[in-house]
Amino acid sequence: MSPNIAAFLSLISFSEGTDRASDPYRVCFGFRHTIADLSNHPAITGEWHGEPLDFLGPAYKGLVSTAAGRYQITKPTWLRLSPIIHASDFTAPWQDSAALELIREKNALVLIDEGNIADAISACRSIWASLPGGSSGQPQKTVTELFAAFTGAGGTLNGGLNA
Repeated sequence: MSPNIAAFLSLISFSEGTDRASDPYRVCFGFRHTIADLSNHPAITGEWHGEPLDFLGPAYKGLVSTAAGRYQITKPTWLRLSPIIHASDFTAPWQDSAALELIREKNALVLIDEGNIADAISACRSIWASLPGGSSGQPQKTVTELFAAFTGAGGTLNGGLNA
């Protein structure tokens, strides 16, 4: 994995807030549950049933998030991706592979390797609600914060520029 790809995965963890956990791969949305069993996504094993999204406003009343792991992958996304990446469990390597597949599907891997992080963020904003420019209504990080997280994790912006 290139340094820029690794740094972008760290950027996602920062943006989603999972980097604050002692083990980001065991974080569940809302930080109320820590995954004990990584044999599969916790909403599949039955260990955890998600967190209500009512706090986001009336449009979210009655909805539940099953976002889990370092990249806050939801149960439906994991069910779609796990056969594609041939995941055998929900451990760190498979969560990383799932995130990379999501990024690949948005044609953003080349952008990241080239250091075009603003474009990569834009391409991936429909995947991760915390990335700026999405329409989920959830809190978002700024591009400046994300550039700092990316370069702080060893990534290099295109031409060494900050824009």
